[in-house]
Amino acid sequence: MKILRLISIYIVLAAGIIPSDAQDLLGIEGEEATLTGIYIKDLVTGEILYDYNSDIAMTPASVMKSVTTATALSLLGDDFRFSTPVVLRGRAASGKNWHGDLVVMSSGDPTVESENFKNNLGFCDSICSQLRKMEIEEIDGAIVIEQTLKDAGPVAQWEIEDVAWPYGAGLYGMNYRDNTCLVYPMTGETRPFVPGLKVTICEIEGNTDLIRGVGSDNLTVYASKKSYNNKWSVSTTMPDPSSVFVAQLSGVLKRAGIKIGPKAISKAGDPTHAVYIHNSPSSAEIMRSLMVRSDNLFAEGILRAIAPGDTRKNAISREKELWSNRGIDSNMSQIFDGSGLARGNRLQPIFIADVLQWMAESPLQATYVSFFPKAGLDGTMRTFLDKSPLKGKIALKTGSMNAVQCYAGYKLGDDDTPTHIIVILVNGFFCKRGELKRSIENLLLETFQ
Repeated sequence: MKILRLISIYIVLAAGIIPSDAQDLLGIEGEEATLTGIYIKDLVTGEILYDYNSDIAMTPASVMKSVTTATALSLLGDDFRFSTPVVLRGRAASGKNWHGDLVVMSSGDPTVESENFKNNLGFCDSICSQLRKMEIEEIDGAIVIEQTLKDAGPVAQWEIEDVAWPYGAGLYGMNYRDNTCLVYPMTGETRPFVPGLKVTICEIEGNTDLIRGVGSDNLTVYASKKSYNNKWSVSTTMPDPSSVFVAQLSGVLKRAGIKIGPKAISKAGDPTHAVYIHNSPSSAEIMRSLMVRSDNLFAEGILRAIAPGDTRKNAISREKELWSNRGIDSNMSQIFDGSGLARGNRLQPIFIADVLQWMAESPLQATYVSFFPKAGLDGTMRTFLDKSPLKGKIALKTGSMNAVQCYAGYKLGDDDTPTHIIVILVNGFFCKRGELKRSIENLLLETFQ
């Protein structure tokens, strides 16, 4: 079978294009019932090496992030930063007292106190430090979080079983610590403290599972009894990140001797006094982080940044409009989010390839290509082709979910500039995922050696 497959691939490569009725391209069990789309193009010569089902719209999983970042880089540039101002609203009362509220004007920044940017920690401490410099010792009102992000939270098209897991953290106007926390099910303790979260344990045989409804404070942990001890913890999402932030900031202020009231007393339009402005890392840093680690929260944040103050639907419309204006047909694309977590997303391999080619031929090439993890070296590609001559020479965004395995990106030359476009989408496979990955590795080795 292996020899026949090599002969078959040699013949079709010699012809230049894989015919539309080609079979056994990957050599995996159940391939005849698996939907596969492959498009590989030489950017130097223009030769198309593979073109198989490239016009079939398929589930891209996290490969969607390659389109999201291409869009955001085009519209925002590489040095866009989320800005979150903090102000005192109301009026100075007497001496060191402020009659009003401490207001945080959220911006949808997904990176606030993120564990993925260690040098960006300390938002609460910075606010406290500025208040002390202003010699504020008491605020009569409360901490107010102004959130203007429309349709915030998990995307409606995400599956309910995703919501409680860290990869299912929804985007809010105010995000904090990746919108995730540690829960100790036996004690109910949370780190950081999550106000109102209620934890129920259900004994099962098998792997741990988490269920929490959208916006619900009730988390159910399904686990084997052998897990039960006070040190046992699970990572989960926050129902309301803003309440966690308020609790954290309140604690920091209290320890610093700054009193804060229980109830907001100011209103929109009252005079304000600037306290602090928090700026995120650059958009380029955020996009490289989300591509290498496949971070869904960051992807949703960067998508919404292209249409500030607008809905997710309109942000996606702006994304499609961008590529249509560049001569890339997006009519057959169905996009619900920026991360690819929505199972209903559909992209044609040729659409992804056209986006990749446009970026490779644009002045944004070097920045954009640097977002992609390299085979055998980075993130989700660390073990892919790690013991082959293609190590470091293939840069791909991966995407995976149940019965879905996808790749999109570039073959790189010696100077790290892209020489080939690679798009491989596999939907509904029946073999083991490891077998499929090895087959795709073999396909790439055979193609580029």
